[in-house]
Amino acid sequence: MTDRERWAAYLNALEGPFIKLARLDFLQPDGSLAFSIDNNPKNRRAGAFLQEGELSVNLQNGQRRQASVTLSNLDGEYDFNVNRTWFGQQLRLMEGLILPDGMDYYLPQGVFYVKDPEETFEPGRKMARYSLVDKWACLDGTLFGNLEGIYQISRGENLFTAVASLLQKARGNGLPLDSVPPVFTNYYNSRTVTLPDGSSASWLTAPYTYRCESESGTYAEVLLEVNKMLVGWMGYDQTGHFRIDAAYEDILDTDKPVQYQLSPERTTFLGATYTVRNTEVYNDIIVRGTALQENGPIPKGRAVNADPRSDTNIYILGCRTQRRSETAYYADSQCQELAEFYLKRNTVLQKSVTVQTSQIFHLAENNLITIRRTDKPGSPVERHLLTGFSRPIGQTGAMQFNCTSVNDFPLATAAPAPGA
Repeated sequence: MTDRERWAAYLNALEGPFIKLARLDFLQPDGSLAFSIDNNPKNRRAGAFLQEGELSVNLQNGQRRQASVTLSNLDGEYDFNVNRTWFGQQLRLMEGLILPDGMDYYLPQGVFYVKDPEETFEPGRKMARYSLVDKWACLDGTLFGNLEGIYQISRGENLFTAVASLLQKARGNGLPLDSVPPVFTNYYNSRTVTLPDGSSASWLTAPYTYRCESESGTYAEVLLEVNKMLVGWMGYDQTGHFRIDAAYEDILDTDKPVQYQLSPERTTFLGATYTVRNTEVYNDIIVRGTALQENGPIPKGRAVNADPRSDTNIYILGCRTQRRSETAYYADSQCQELAEFYLKRNTVLQKSVTVQTSQIFHLAENNLITIRRTDKPGSPVERHLLTGFSRPIGQTGAMQFNCTSVNDFPLATAAPAPGA
């Protein structure tokens, strides 16, 4: 069976009763596989991974993935100590199902470290419970990542090079912060920014020197400052790769793949709840940046929803204005893109959607799903941006999506920013 055929068989299997699979991979320091705990009876560790716990994912800059797992530990093999599982041990969670031909089909759900493990000892029973956090925990000081000295990114330095170099920083035990190469969008490669003096610079060039102090600073703070300079999304994906994507790329979400099509006519769909948050709607966003030089011009950007197709445009509501100050933005073009990005986010918050489904294993945050609304005339198909989800690791239990409707995303209109 080819990969395409296996993929089609997996999608078909989601529609009916299936046997869920869950596997925990223990990884070597370089990310290669050491051993696995799964349901394979030929595996001597079969049965050790009790399918309890939950996986949760949220789209944000920083830590995105968390999970909890329970292991049977009668022989003490999964004790948290230097000879077993210890600081720096990476675990990869895999989930999937058994295909109709009897083959196992797994998909990665994240690479994690163990945080605050628990041990339970009862008569005839001993268990290890691991709270899992994605690899951002080794950057923000949770498990690792506190600076030992001042960390600096100099003006003019390539930001992607700076990120890659930081992730290769030695921990002091011969290992880098992250041995897996990062994944960078190519969106910024040919883009330039017009500086206040009229000259242009690459968007990937640090516009100012940034110094993070060592007393309370972390590598995560440095990375998030870079993300401010880029106007991006930053975090670890389901394969364990550090990713930087451009926030501006998804202003309209027209090019994002639709990962799944839900409908009341399909067995996977269990229901949806729509919440209208009218207190969080803004149709006029003003972004004020920071001058590169003392007494220099203040960069600004303004975006308004003047789209006649949108029910929250300024002609219907008037101007619901939100002002934002961003210390990392130094050019009008950056402030304008950020204003348009915030306009989208603040308009779309009016319709928050919570979807209940059976368990689906290939979905990733910041992509689209659709729902066919058979309750409306013409059964329109509505598009939703997946901003997070949670799913039990066990065989039974529903999955919950957190989404925002993209049907009413407005076309942003640039407008003159106020003088002060």
